[in-house]
Amino acid sequence: MREYTAADLTVLEFDKSVRLRPGMYFGADPHLATSVLTAVVIASLHPGPKAAPIYPPDVTAEILDDLAFSITDNWTTWPDASTTGYYGSLLTPYRWVHAAAAAVSTHTTIETWHAGRALHQNLAGLRPTGPAHDLDAPRGTGTKLIYGLDPSFFIPSTLSTLTRDLHADGCCDLPGQFRLRDHRPTAS
Repeated sequence: MREYTAADLTVLEFDKSVRLRPGMYFGADPHLATSVLTAVVIASLHPGPKAAPIYPPDVTAEILDDLAFSITDNWTTWPDASTTGYYGSLLTPYRWVHAAAAAVSTHTTIETWHAGRALHQNLAGLRPTGPAHDLDAPRGTGTKLIYGLDPSFFIPSTLSTLTRDLHADGCCDLPGQFRLRDHRPTAS
């Protein structure tokens, strides 16, 4: 029997890990595109304690196309004042589920604002296509991400409405607000 050593390990970058084993990040649902949307919604409704807003989460998800959606919530990506995330992007480890969704997307746009400062950045997958740049800050605190899921990765899956419960029993005292809007034309 051969001994297992560190030489046998392959260290994958985050985005490559997500694409190799999406079930570890989004579950084993056969409707993977919807699983990605669901995971991002759950992550926005249940941010970690260091990133959580001091008020109930307010989350809006919009299905823009069969493989495109946006998520807007009322918390920032940089609760510790850091703006450097994965590969120099605005997606910090506080938003690792959102970063995983970017890893399976062809393009992602992120806008985040807090205390009168707002930043915008475009990503190809999880990698920035350029530096973040300033934009006019809306009032309050929040983040909007727009995902274009990679069609070569999600064939034949398309987004459908969420069917999973977004809250486990006793998960939170203030579950917050959640809205889902589907902007696709309806079939006649």
